[in-house]
Amino acid sequence: MKKLIPFVGVCLLWCQLSLAAYDGVSYRIHQQYQSPRALGMGNAFVAVANDYSALFYNPAGLAFRDSHEVNLSFDLGATDAFATFSKEISDASSTKGSETDKQNAIFTAIQKQYGKSFGARFTAPNGIWVGRGWGIGFIPADLSLELTPNQPVSISSTMYLDTTLALGYADTFKDIENAKVAWGITGKVINRGYFSKSVDAIELAADSNVIKTSDLKEGYFIDADIGLLYKPHIPDDDSLFSWFRLARPTFGAVIKNVVDADSIGSLKLFNKEASADSKPAKLTRVIDIGTRWEYPSMWIFGGRGTLDIKNILHPAFNLHKGLNLGFEFDWAVTNWWKGSYRVGLGQGYLSAGLSAMFTWFNLDLVTYGEDVGTYNTPKENRLFLSRFSMNF
Repeated sequence: MKKLIPFVGVCLLWCQLSLAAYDGVSYRIHQQYQSPRALGMGNAFVAVANDYSALFYNPAGLAFRDSHEVNLSFDLGATDAFATFSKEISDASSTKGSETDKQNAIFTAIQKQYGKSFGARFTAPNGIWVGRGWGIGFIPADLSLELTPNQPVSISSTMYLDTTLALGYADTFKDIENAKVAWGITGKVINRGYFSKSVDAIELAADSNVIKTSDLKEGYFIDADIGLLYKPHIPDDDSLFSWFRLARPTFGAVIKNVVDADSIGSLKLFNKEASADSKPAKLTRVIDIGTRWEYPSMWIFGGRGTLDIKNILHPAFNLHKGLNLGFEFDWAVTNWWKGSYRVGLGQGYLSAGLSAMFTWFNLDLVTYGEDVGTYNTPKENRLFLSRFSMNF
C-alpha cells in the first residue's frame, strides 16, 4: 500500500495542473480511439478493460490478462444521411450554368439541412497485440469528421486524422493484502492532422471539397495514459457482503493524456506544406472513473453492468456528456463460436451493439449518439459503425 500512495499523489498533481492548460472550448468531445464493444455499452469500459482495447481504455487491465491476443481490424461508420448530404453538395457544385446558378444550388442544399449534424468515422486497417502485462498497437489512420450546416449559408467542418503508435506496460501491487490492485501506463506517439473551419457557399461553388489537404494543421504529440484497477476481496462467509462474490465488483480510473502539451513538430504525413507554427488541436488531459459488476452465469449466458463518469476536466464536460451506463450479455457455444449483445446510455443517448465471432473472424455492429450541442442545448449526432476484424 505504501507504493500506491505516491503513485496516486503524482496522478492528482497532474490533474491540478490541467486546469490552466486549456485555451478554448469545443462542445464536442473527441475520442482518440473507440471500441465498438465499449460504445455498445454506452462507452462505459474503464473497469472492464479485459480485451485488446485495454491498451487505450485502461492499460491496468493488461496486468490481469492470462493469454496473448492479436486483433487486426478496420472500422467504417457514419450518420445515416452523411452520404446523401455529401452527394447533394457535390451535385450542387456541378450545376451547369452561371456561377450564380451554382451558388444558388449550394444555398438550397445547405438550407435544407439547417439544424442537423453529419459525422463519419473511418479507421484504416490496424493492429493491436497484447499479453500479460504488456501491449503494442499501431493505427495508421483514424479519421473523424463532423459537418454542420449553419446560417448564413455555410458548413462548419471539423476533422481529426490521427496516426498512433502505442506501447503499454502493466503490473500488480504485490504487497496489497485482501485486494487485487493493478496499475498500467500506455505511452503514445500521435501524429495529428486537424481541420476546423466554416466554408461558405461561394468557396464551395469554386471547389466542392469541404476539406483540403493543404488546409490541414499537423503536428505530433508524445503523451501517456495512466490507469488503475481495483478488485476488492469479498469474504467467504455467511455475512451480507459475501453475496458480492457473485458480482465480482471492479473499480477503475484512468488519467488520459497526462502531458497535455502542444504538438512538438510536424511529421508532414498528410500535409507536406504544413507550417511548424500551425498547431493542431491538443489531445486534452481528462480523467475517467468507473465500476463494473458481473451477472451470475447461467447456461451459455453471462455478462456485466458498467457505470463510468468520463472526460472529467475536459472544457466541454458536464454530467450529461460525462455519464455513461451499459449492460453486456455474453453467450458462448464454444471458445470459437461466441458473441455478445449490448445496450447503454452514453452522453445522454441510447446505444446498442452486438458482436459475433466465428473462429478467427469477428464482426462488431453498434449505433451510438454523440452530444455535439452546447451546455444548455444538447444535440445528438447518431452514428452507425461496423468493425471487421480477425482475432488470434
